[in-house]
Amino acid sequence: MNSHSYQTATECLSIYQKTFGQDAFYLEYKLTLNCENGPSISLICMENDASSVNNFVEQQQYKNLDVFYVPSADCVNDILAYIQSANSKYVCFFEPNHKYSALKLATMVTLIDHLPEVDGIVCSRNFIDAEDAIIAHPDICQKSLNNKVFMGNQLLFLSIKNNINLYGNLSTLLLETQYIKQISIDFSGIPSSMYKLALFHQLIFHATIYFTNMPLVSTVLRPNDNSSYLVEDYKKYLESLVSDDEVMAAAMDKLNKCKQGGSSPVQKNITFFYTDKGEYYNLKPIADEAERRGYKISFTEDIKQKAEIGIYCQHVCYPENSKFSVILLHDLAQGHYRWPNMWELERWDKFDLGILPSKSWADRWSQCACQYYANPSCGVFDFGYPKSDLIHSEALKSRAEKLRQELNLKHDISILYAPSWENDGKEHDFVTSLSCLNVNLLIKQAHLPAEMSEIIENIRQMRALHEGKYPNVYYIEPEESIQTALSLCDYVVSDESSVMSEAAMFGKISIAVTNWLIPDTVPSRHAYFPMDYVIKCRRSKLYETVNNLLAAPETYSDILELGRQDLSSPGHVCKNIMDAIEFYTTPEADRAPSSFCHEKLTSKYAPCSMWN
Repeated sequence: MNSHSYQTATECLSIYQKTFGQDAFYLEYKLTLNCENGPSISLICMENDASSVNNFVEQQQYKNLDVFYVPSADCVNDILAYIQSANSKYVCFFEPNHKYSALKLATMVTLIDHLPEVDGIVCSRNFIDAEDAIIAHPDICQKSLNNKVFMGNQLLFLSIKNNINLYGNLSTLLLETQYIKQISIDFSGIPSSMYKLALFHQLIFHATIYFTNMPLVSTVLRPNDNSSYLVEDYKKYLESLVSDDEVMAAAMDKLNKCKQGGSSPVQKNITFFYTDKGEYYNLKPIADEAERRGYKISFTEDIKQKAEIGIYCQHVCYPENSKFSVILLHDLAQGHYRWPNMWELERWDKFDLGILPSKSWADRWSQCACQYYANPSCGVFDFGYPKSDLIHSEALKSRAEKLRQELNLKHDISILYAPSWENDGKEHDFVTSLSCLNVNLLIKQAHLPAEMSEIIENIRQMRALHEGKYPNVYYIEPEESIQTALSLCDYVVSDESSVMSEAAMFGKISIAVTNWLIPDTVPSRHAYFPMDYVIKCRRSKLYETVNNLLAAPETYSDILELGRQDLSSPGHVCKNIMDAIEFYTTPEADRAPSSFCHEKLTSKYAPCSMWN
């Protein structure tokens, strides 16, 4: 989890250089000059105590400030009267529950001095918890706005129509004082809970605004207080602001999008989408349960195929092609280098139903559910991992025993090598480090789509190098279910693969080699597995670590227990998923009460909405 919530001076200057090229040297000079002797700024402090205001003023490197304090957002007339009498060049705001870059004011003044045709600047923001850890970065939708100039009403209506706050709040705004003095602001008929929003909107409505995606502000997330009345107040406020019927209709549709399923007739046909065998085996247990209930099921590799009920587990999906859509994780370690907020890039708001596999995943989602993009229309449930229903199945035991006989394993103990990526000579490290032990070395590479040809070629080369050359090395075909391999082995060695999470379901201990390389960046990065239920070592220590584990496995029982405790409802996962699908695809008037409903997750923090 990233604990750095806003830019330092060095980072601001680095962004200048990327944004303005050669002009960065001019901007750097201006930034330094403004910190020491910039034009006057009226700093309007809303709802803050004197100590907070003093701390903010001391923290800011920009010093030419005229501070005006108002005790509440209701004092909007006092704010307007103060601005009319102000002699400053610019106006900005300081609000509670926000943290600011020390260069926030200097940066915004430097930018607006470089852009004389604009009336003001809006910056983006992070969302942080009470410990300054970033829960959400600036919305990816804002990237297309970066370094562009808009009319304020364009930015507002774009946000309102899509129900996405792209403009921030008063804390992200800096405006020319002279511009504000020329506009008319009216709060009649506006609910008092929307005063700050109305002030912001009216301030920028007629302004020419420059947008920068530098997060110079961080909003501190508030506990979820279930203030549902604010939605109705916001709707009333929109009626006074928006005269465009198309914009208003789209806004209301977005606000009322939580349809809770059953909005249109859905046949009992389920399509399961997969792009490789790993995804197929993730979904197969649900398909079996659906078939037992009389559903017509089908599997497809055409990710864009239309469906009545579509169940997805890919990083990129097309739920708009299904009348009712369900999203599950691709794997238990999905997006682990972006935790807690995987949903920033892999968005769930276009789905109807979301399914999570464990308590730790439920906690991650709860932290991020304040952001609109983490929320399917019918909600998210912690039902567990579908494959966990099969751990003790007779079919899996039978398949594992059959494979054991086919491989003709020589030793009592088996160690499984199952990486996320075959590169960096990982398989060779595994084989040469451990082939001297009296154990079976099982190698199970992932079944990959054809477009990953380079990794497929690495797998082929490694197999050609080792197969038949070592008496205790055995290959399990990529097409085989990883669960068969996990049922067969005693221990697992990997890089950062979610196989290690699945191994914990089987009560098997895993070793993660932390300095094996992962080729999804340039240059390749070291493997990263943040879970605490695996043993971690460097490649040079692999033999020593495995030998210690074989000699005294009982000493690692605490690590294994951490993985077991994280599981949710093993043995009942697919039943609960199908109960939810049946519930939400039944018209609301015909639904019977269901026990699964108590599993519906809620947000830890208040929603980040159009008005905050």
